[in-house]
Amino acid sequence: MTDSPLRVRSFAKVNLALSVLGKRKDGYHDIQTIFQTTSLCDELGFRRSPALELHCENLPDVQNEENLVWKAACRLSESVGNKEGVSITLRKMIPAGAGVGGGSSNAAATLLGLRRFWNLSISDEELHSIAAELGSDVPFFLTGGTALGVGRGERIEPLPDYPSLPLVIIFPGIQVSTAEAYRSLNLGLTTKPEDHRIQRLVGQVREGVRSLTGLFNDFEASILTAYPPIREAKSFLEERGSTATLLSGSGSSIFGFFSDEESAFAVSRNVPRETWRVFPAKTLSRAEYFHKMFG
Repeated sequence: MTDSPLRVRSFAKVNLALSVLGKRKDGYHDIQTIFQTTSLCDELGFRRSPALELHCENLPDVQNEENLVWKAACRLSESVGNKEGVSITLRKMIPAGAGVGGGSSNAAATLLGLRRFWNLSISDEELHSIAAELGSDVPFFLTGGTALGVGRGERIEPLPDYPSLPLVIIFPGIQVSTAEAYRSLNLGLTTKPEDHRIQRLVGQVREGVRSLTGLFNDFEASILTAYPPIREAKSFLEERGSTATLLSGSGSSIFGFFSDEESAFAVSRNVPRETWRVFPAKTLSRAEYFHKMFG
């Protein structure tokens, strides 16, 4: 264990595309999605301690034992037979239940941070296995950047970095239950092997296209109908010049790309609802992701 405190940033993601292929026998759903990390982040601090401790700021309603940071630390410690403790401080900025992967990102940042803090020799493959147990999105945050997620989303194929672009993320002050979102899809009994829309977008990413065309999210039709505040947030970004606007994950956050940072900041300063939390951000390459995580 290092004697020096360690600070780790934990970044949010958006989904540039999300296709739900069908329900699996294990109760989960097969999906195909394109993940993209953004600069919106929480912060984790690790300090020496004789026992495992977790202190959370701006997360009053979640017990430690329910927090993915706690679960990740316990699972990693158990996996490697580690007897050392650590005091972890989590400072939340990413809204909970917003569809931008805050909890999953926290779990992955905990695994990566503790591997360094405890000086563990655990491999990337073993870390990925633990991450997949913790949640479907967690393995992506061990990779960052732009990536294709398949299966439950836990099987990750890194893609060429998407060009750095400014964006605005709006959390409209409501949460969407992931289980309810899936129930709203009315999928029927057939399962598609893959979605050609995803493959077209992957092709654009591989070709280095700056303005992707055909972004989509299978949850949008039902979620925007069921939740007027989310629909209003999408309309707000579209009316103010967003070049592409989409629901992230199963909601409730909406994100929109803008041509320049000045436009994104201007939109962020002029929102019509006090209940909205609005975050100007930018996309992060894989190299930026890891540099800023530990930088």
